[in-house]
Amino acid sequence: MTYKIEIMPSGISFESESNILDDAIAQNIYLEYSCKSGDCGVCSADVLSGVVINENGKAVSSGKVLTCKSRAETNITLKANYFPELSNIKQQTIPCKVSSVTYTTDDIVILTFRFPPSLLFEYLPGQYIDLSFNGIKRSYSIANANVTGKGIELHIRKVPNGKMSTQIFGQVKVNQLMRMEGPKGTFFVRDNIKPLILLATGTGIAPIKAIVENLVHSGDEREINIYWGMQYKGELYCTELFALAKAYKHINVTPVLSREETYIGCKGYVQDIVCDTFDSLIKYEVYACGSLSMINDAAKKFKERQLPSDSFHSDAFTPAKQI
Repeated sequence: MTYKIEIMPSGISFESESNILDDAIAQNIYLEYSCKSGDCGVCSADVLSGVVINENGKAVSSGKVLTCKSRAETNITLKANYFPELSNIKQQTIPCKVSSVTYTTDDIVILTFRFPPSLLFEYLPGQYIDLSFNGIKRSYSIANANVTGKGIELHIRKVPNGKMSTQIFGQVKVNQLMRMEGPKGTFFVRDNIKPLILLATGTGIAPIKAIVENLVHSGDEREINIYWGMQYKGELYCTELFALAKAYKHINVTPVLSREETYIGCKGYVQDIVCDTFDSLIKYEVYACGSLSMINDAAKKFKERQLPSDSFHSDAFTPAKQI
């Protein structure tokens, strides 16, 4: 059966016969989402009318559901965020070739990719792609701003016994052919003038780098505060952000190390350092990318610092399903 899905407060509607989020995206209607695995909770929506079969197979006529794991049982009305900014960006599955391989640490490699000359791949900084190689598919954030049209950069961490990273580390060479699907996700800077707090753990710095590069390229001079969590100083591989902080007075980068005992800078966790630094977050907008535990803890603690609920945006790195 096909049912009508109405999204409030935007008033936009579409038809769905299976997964609500997938059917919306197929019709170029982008509701808020991130992992699409039901783990991060970003795609949560309120059921205002009708019946939805939720991620647990239960019928829901009021309350919250995850659109990435739910389907309509009747015509329904949902309260959910909708992003018309993404409606003109086409999701594609495209061939790509590795143009460079750079090992920045023992367990992080930066791969850059080029596309066929006639192909146009558009995205908003902060979004991610699904990379397919040797029958394995994994999600990676795009690490560069879309300002040259010459390809994209991915930061890939080696995962113990990880199927994809085992295929890549020490194996992948320049000119290796792969495939990408995307862009995906609704993690991008909203169109306003609020000062920014950007949080990252690990390779979650990748989309933050893309976002900052784009803000600089567009001449945006709002205050940008970057907090990057790693375990050790030697892991702070993203030198481009430190260079931008030196070049622009409105950009600040604060490394936060959790295991470097002799480090004289900020120690602990990024969300705690933000809380120690700002008495109130009421005027700020926050973008957080990295571990789900960091994001959940930051959302809770920042709410206590008066951050409006609609000013917290996140992209959680969740464990890949082993396929």
